[in-house]
Amino acid sequence: MKTSNAVLIAAASVAAVGVAHLVQKDRQHKQTIDATLSRIQIDWLARTSQDEQEAARWAPEGIEPKQYQRMLSGNRLLCQFSLRWRLGLVTRRQLDLFAGHAMESATCRDYWKQFGSLRVAEAVGDEKSEVFNQAIGDAYTRATNLAA
Repeated sequence: MKTSNAVLIAAASVAAVGVAHLVQKDRQHKQTIDATLSRIQIDWLARTSQDEQEAARWAPEGIEPKQYQRMLSGNRLLCQFSLRWRLGLVTRRQLDLFAGHAMESATCRDYWKQFGSLRVAEAVGDEKSEVFNQAIGDAYTRATNLAA
């Protein structure tokens, strides 16, 4: 092999490793931002689901603060699991298992009944979130059909 070819191959290899490193660093940066923003949301959900006055300020019209607090508690559970799903820490089988278990709770069912369509609309175009919401929605349908 000519020296010039060897140099080109070595340079291409170094460039490929560099690009792979940048891609990985970008993915990790996005995951860090996602986790940070999720933590802010989860903290707010925790605070509001425990503070009736805060819940009263944010409760949609027609929903009593106590009922809203219960729904926020269900939302907090779903947000925590959604983050794990988006970060790739949960398999599809685990997602389906969790969704079914979560929808055994009236708290999660009440939340999904009231706000599920908002979560679905918010996730359009985000494949990971769409898959998560589909699993939760399917589990909700199974749970409500069993209860009927």
